[in-house]
Amino acid sequence: MQAMQDKIKVVIVDDEPQSIHKLQDDLATLVDFEVIATSSSAVSAKNLVMSMQPDVLFLDVEMPGQTGLEVLQSLREEMPMELIVVFYSAFDKYMIEALRASAFDFLLKPYQQEELELVVDRIRQKMVDGDEKDSSAALESSSWPSVSAMASLKAQDLSGVNGQLKTSAKRLAIQTISGLLMLKPDDVFCCTFDEDTHLWQLKLSNGQIYKLKKQTTAKTILSMSPSLAQVRQDCIINLDYLLCIENYTLRCIFSPPFDQEEITVSRRCYKAVKDQLEIL
Repeated sequence: MQAMQDKIKVVIVDDEPQSIHKLQDDLATLVDFEVIATSSSAVSAKNLVMSMQPDVLFLDVEMPGQTGLEVLQSLREEMPMELIVVFYSAFDKYMIEALRASAFDFLLKPYQQEELELVVDRIRQKMVDGDEKDSSAALESSSWPSVSAMASLKAQDLSGVNGQLKTSAKRLAIQTISGLLMLKPDDVFCCTFDEDTHLWQLKLSNGQIYKLKKQTTAKTILSMSPSLAQVRQDCIINLDYLLCIENYTLRCIFSPPFDQEEITVSRRCYKAVKDQLEIL
């Protein structure tokens, strides 16, 4: 890793010129970042990266000719581990695939300025640390993916991956309005829909609350974990914290520290919740 007094060299690969220009302009406002090359061709991306030797690669996922995942796989054996890869895509359905492919981060287009700032700050910290075992919350492993793992990944129906929230074997990848959140299933206590902002809010077991992307639906939240159940149109709970549901009031009793929470099950949802409890 280079010292932080040197500029962080960036290459952008995206088949949409306007997206390249937007990201390039935003990065140009940062005194410690320098975009040294761009390309709208995935096919030529490997040669460009090999010749320019950037510190950071912003890589679109869905491009004609080759996907960003395939570009990363072709670079796997020839580029040093120090290359920081940020997948940069308008399709959030590729988020978990990007993380599995050992990308450093994922930036969803069109991004908000604060989202880019979060990614940039993490890149800066990575450059300072100079250690592959960095504190990145976006990765389960710092190793490059194996050929067989990438083949398995490609075999999945990526076009069918749905929504803002996806699970890996042990963690949940959750896109909030401020950035990508990686959690264990038992970190989630409940999700509620805020009528004022028209956003779903995620409440964690430590009491922290995060607003989710506006595209997030109840269906995508429920897909995170079989322990999540919708108890009202505007409320989803983690059944692992549920002790009982009172017979007449349908009031939920939770284990500490949520024993003071006031949540009731709607009669419309009650049967589905009971059915779900029977299979857990």
